[in-house]
Amino acid sequence: MTAATQLPVQLVDKLGSPFHVRVYDPAADRPLLERMYSAFEPKRAAQGLPPETAYALGRWLDHILKSGLHLLVEVNAEVCGHVSLIPMESGGGTELAIFLHQSIRGRGVGTAMNRLAATLARDAGFSRVWLSVEPTNIPAVRSYQKVGFVTLRHSMWASEIEMELRL
Repeated sequence: MTAATQLPVQLVDKLGSPFHVRVYDPAADRPLLERMYSAFEPKRAAQGLPPETAYALGRWLDHILKSGLHLLVEVNAEVCGHVSLIPMESGGGTELAIFLHQSIRGRGVGTAMNRLAATLARDAGFSRVWLSVEPTNIPAVRSYQKVGFVTLRHSMWASEIEMELRL
């Protein structure tokens, strides 16, 4: 990691309000992450995620937290976001997923997190960052495009758009 990407870090949203980004700590942060997802709305909006029930949420978190880099976004010491970079099995890439609590959407936090995730992926030696997003999620698509993600042609008319950023 470069000096510019040392974590934790404090950033500022479009409104001038600070938010903090730090690495997920499995020993302490699981209840905080579950609380954020329990209050997350709308449920199942992003390709069926986050899951609706506590049981399904627990199973999903067990699965995704096993590998990769997981970041938490905090506002006023409250977890309001989760960003993951999970290495892909082939091709030198990593998959990006980002979930922001409704209380911080529309403030540029997602775009800032996408930029930070791209920098961290580059620093870790990945050659590309891949993601999928529903085409109706226009704010997310625009945020990814601002950072340099491009739509993969084969997915342009699919139920999910695949995007990638070459590093």
